[in-house]
Amino acid sequence: MAAQSVGRSVLIAILVAIPVIGMAGIATVEASNIATPAERATLELGSTQARLRVPSAPDPSLVQDPQNDSFWDIDRDGEGESLNHSDTAASVAPESFLPPGTRLLTIRQTSVVAETAHGIGYFEALQGQPWDESFAGKWDVTAGTTPTSDYEIMVTAATLERFGVALGDSIRVTEPMAGTFRIVGTIRSAALDNSGEELFARPGAFDGVLPEGDLAGTEYYLPDTRVDWPEVQQLNTHGATVLSRSVILDPPPPGSTELSGGAGARGFMVIYVGLLGGFALFEVALLAGAAFTVGARQQQRALAILASVGGDRRMLFRVISFGGIILGALGATVGTLLGVGASWVYMGISANGSATRYPGFHVEPLVLLGIIGFATAASWIAAAVPARAAARVDVVGALRGSRRPPKPTRRRPIFGLILVALGALVTFAGGLVEFAANAPPYNSRLVAAGVWLIVAGAVIMQIGVVLIAPLILRAAARLFSRFGAGARLGTRDIARNPGRSVPAIAAIMSTVFVAAFAMSLVASAQETTNRTYNYATALNGARVSLYTYDDDGQRMLGTDGKKVVAALNSSFSATDARLLSSAPDPLLPFGINEGDTTSTFVYPRVDPDTVCPSDALREDKAESEAPKDPRCPTPEMLNSNLSEVNDHLWVGSFDDLAAILNEPVSDRSRSVLSAGGVVSLYSQYVVDDKATLDWKHTTDTTEAPARTVTVPANVQKPNDPITFGVFMLSSTADSLGVDYRPSFVLAQLPAAPPQAELDAARGALRTISPSLYVNVETGPEVFGATWAWALLGLTALIALASATIAIGLARADGQRDDSVLTSLGASPRVRRAFGFWQAIVIAGVGSVIGVLLGLVPPLALSLPQDSSGHSMQAFAPPWLQLTLTAIVLPAVIAIGSWLTAKGTRVRFTSRSAID
Repeated sequence: MAAQSVGRSVLIAILVAIPVIGMAGIATVEASNIATPAERATLELGSTQARLRVPSAPDPSLVQDPQNDSFWDIDRDGEGESLNHSDTAASVAPESFLPPGTRLLTIRQTSVVAETAHGIGYFEALQGQPWDESFAGKWDVTAGTTPTSDYEIMVTAATLERFGVALGDSIRVTEPMAGTFRIVGTIRSAALDNSGEELFARPGAFDGVLPEGDLAGTEYYLPDTRVDWPEVQQLNTHGATVLSRSVILDPPPPGSTELSGGAGARGFMVIYVGLLGGFALFEVALLAGAAFTVGARQQQRALAILASVGGDRRMLFRVISFGGIILGALGATVGTLLGVGASWVYMGISANGSATRYPGFHVEPLVLLGIIGFATAASWIAAAVPARAAARVDVVGALRGSRRPPKPTRRRPIFGLILVALGALVTFAGGLVEFAANAPPYNSRLVAAGVWLIVAGAVIMQIGVVLIAPLILRAAARLFSRFGAGARLGTRDIARNPGRSVPAIAAIMSTVFVAAFAMSLVASAQETTNRTYNYATALNGARVSLYTYDDDGQRMLGTDGKKVVAALNSSFSATDARLLSSAPDPLLPFGINEGDTTSTFVYPRVDPDTVCPSDALREDKAESEAPKDPRCPTPEMLNSNLSEVNDHLWVGSFDDLAAILNEPVSDRSRSVLSAGGVVSLYSQYVVDDKATLDWKHTTDTTEAPARTVTVPANVQKPNDPITFGVFMLSSTADSLGVDYRPSFVLAQLPAAPPQAELDAARGALRTISPSLYVNVETGPEVFGATWAWALLGLTALIALASATIAIGLARADGQRDDSVLTSLGASPRVRRAFGFWQAIVIAGVGSVIGVLLGLVPPLALSLPQDSSGHSMQAFAPPWLQLTLTAIVLPAVIAIGSWLTAKGTRVRFTSRSAID
């Protein structure tokens, strides 16, 4: 029967293929993110056989992870000291324990400061032989020649642009040793993207340190010597760890080694891919179910003929359901092929030149076959429901062509409401299980259980909505009937024929649900990133601390503040740098100067009722003792156990405070400052509109202050929490005897500066002091909006395709009704309005319900809270994108339906159209 209606069968296969395309594409991209053993060996070792490090003195107890040469351990005593060698025991060079004549290549990393085209830049540099052919695949020479002396270097292509030079030109390096180097070639590093900058030189060329002078910091590569696992274990006794190509490709059996790093932390991705995969499979069932329901109604006459010649119910059920297997397998196969192709195109567009992003294009046959199998099974299940109904066909009525609208019952909506409530409870239970799984100790089985509960809850809710949908349609018909004849006829038609309208609603609802869920998860991840980010200044603030360190590591305060202001003003195109003054903080309890126990420093007192107790911050506390006090954790600026976050008491003018806040000073704050008070950027410093200043020797909260002053205070919080505590005017500081001095230069920029301006600023600062450094506050990584808009676009495409097919099938099922309208002389305007309002209700109800249901799983995941009272997974849906999905998307679908509706006058010539 599928072959008798090729057009309808193709549409059904396409509906199955739509979600499978996404599943197969995501699975392929995710698999391509993970390097195979051979690819990992190339990324880590190039074409060499092994990498050797010497992190320890010789120790017979040293063991390592076979797959990670950085993960090692030795036998230790209760204080963490080695049981087999002393702290002063020296490491030994690999040449002393490797076979004589073993060829070795060395790589040692350092940092350099060099003059760029616009100023000064800081670069990572490798010293060794990275251009050797044995490193092919890890480092590859792309142009020029290789260095033949210590004054010849190679760079990445992006570094040439930064310096503004070409091959053969020279650059000036100022640190760690001053020198001029000629660039003779370029290298592509597999670990860097196209914009990656790095310098490459011979051993010791930049810092004068040869490999034997820094054994722990040098990597030794063996180009020709194969190292198997027993040999790795033998080398461990010499204090060496080894990453071997043969061990990567053929690792020891699991559980046979003392250390194993495991598969890595991919819990976040596994959870969300699992959730989306479960929802996508359910979407296959809904989309296919919509198509098969309409198809079964179209085939009623043929089924009645089959029943009239002796076909029993079992045969009728098999006819329809077997079509689900055939069309499901066809749609899933085509969707998988298209998904793999789409992933290849996506990877080509999104690749950034780094081999670590996509080590290869990995098509996982077993995963894709599993997707095809599950999609086919979902398609069969979707076909089984209408098949069961079709098996009870009224033979006489079907042969006569009569169709009676289904009789509304109270039982189905009530059962649907129960299912919606049950699904919500199951979803929230899944969120609580996720919270329990991630609390110490981590439980991977509970994580999987939580995922399945959330998936099951969402599926149950959508099934409940499908049962309620006829009631919603009847309510919509009553609501929209007042908007004209077309609206009245269209909405009443979909309300009286839920058999063709409800599947279309379900198809759109499931598509929008997955998209709303994904958008909300991405937005929640962005909100969590924003919430946990520590701002130093307001966004785009360029800052230079005048605190530096001398050769002995002692902190000292520079006096070149005015020169720094001039340097920033001359380097950035739009800035008004300000020199800010602060009172030095007291010493940390463990930083007491034994020669000075009398000096005191002013420090704002934190309201003890708002700060995490100090015992909650003990480093020796067990995970089970994690603080549950809602005051924990303390904001970074208020944590007295952290050193050198920033001075806490700042002194200056109204303009200085405005620069710190990056906003105008409020009238209330101006009034308090003028009256000799302070403005606090944190409410924890203010109690009953008062702030308390203590003069203390250390920040130890148990130390009695030598002096205490209480002043009026007002809280004015900036947009983001920054590392500034309390501010007062200079006149107030003088009257209170506060010792303050210039310590910080702040330049608030309108936007992130280009690299050329940043290099110019760094160059200008180095002419003042090599210890001065400028930082620009860039804020947390921004990814939520980009992904939300991308998901909205993808949702629109999928929803438009799904809606077009589902509404098209429904329209085909209602072709007789359209013919009746034609026979009664309905105008083109009425017939277009008929299709428009049908699409508005179907797409609108599906989109709105899909958005609402899509918010439930993220809300469930946000219920568990950490000890500070914040949701562990923030609930921050992208309301703009969700609103567009719920309102604009249905409008676009409805306009498309209006444009494609039959709007010409058709003369009624045959009664067969309505028989």
